[in-house]
Amino acid sequence: MTSRRRYPLRAIASALRGAAAVLGVAAFISARILTGRPVSAHVVAASRVNAVSGSVLTDATVRRPDVSHALHLFGFAETTTAGTSTGSRRVTRSLPRAPLHRWVRPNWGPLTSGFGYRWGRLHAGIDIAGPYGSTIVAATDGCITYAGPQAGYGEVMMISDWDGTETVYGHMSAFLRHSGCVHAGTPIAEVGSAGDATGPHLHFEVRIGGTPINPIPFLAKRGVWV
Repeated sequence: MTSRRRYPLRAIASALRGAAAVLGVAAFISARILTGRPVSAHVVAASRVNAVSGSVLTDATVRRPDVSHALHLFGFAETTTAGTSTGSRRVTRSLPRAPLHRWVRPNWGPLTSGFGYRWGRLHAGIDIAGPYGSTIVAATDGCITYAGPQAGYGEVMMISDWDGTETVYGHMSAFLRHSGCVHAGTPIAEVGSAGDATGPHLHFEVRIGGTPINPIPFLAKRGVWV
């Protein structure tokens, strides 16, 4: 007697419909991403596929992340979709760029010593005189990388700019800040005469890639005169 094998055709067809539905949803989302079109105006449906019937079931909504703040910081353009009576159109508007770093004079006293060699060694910055205890401010935006004692400087502070430029402040009598990030003009310390100093003054340096440069022409190019 010949036996007949029964093939589960309905189950195979149902599985194929489920796979086709998954591929269809994936292709739709990929096409929207590649063409720059949002999957929806502000909400993307999180979907799952019923593998038996092949139908798409929506069970939650997921909001698209808001990247406008990041775009604003990095100065990119933002593209939005605006509705009109004849349909929708893409509108691109330029977001304002983040302001360039501002530079200011770190102390308002007179220049008493310049950049260059003296007494057989490099004087790697400039000296700006000032009354003992007068305020020293950050010359530009940056983050404090060190504040404490160092040979020759007495008490020193180092602030690194975002592009790697480092400003150095020496001979302070007191610190007003010890850590964190500061803006140009933020009070950071007070003038002193600690270390190798003959009187109260600020020793100020600018270093690029760890190498000290003459701060006077560097600041002049940024509109700051010493």
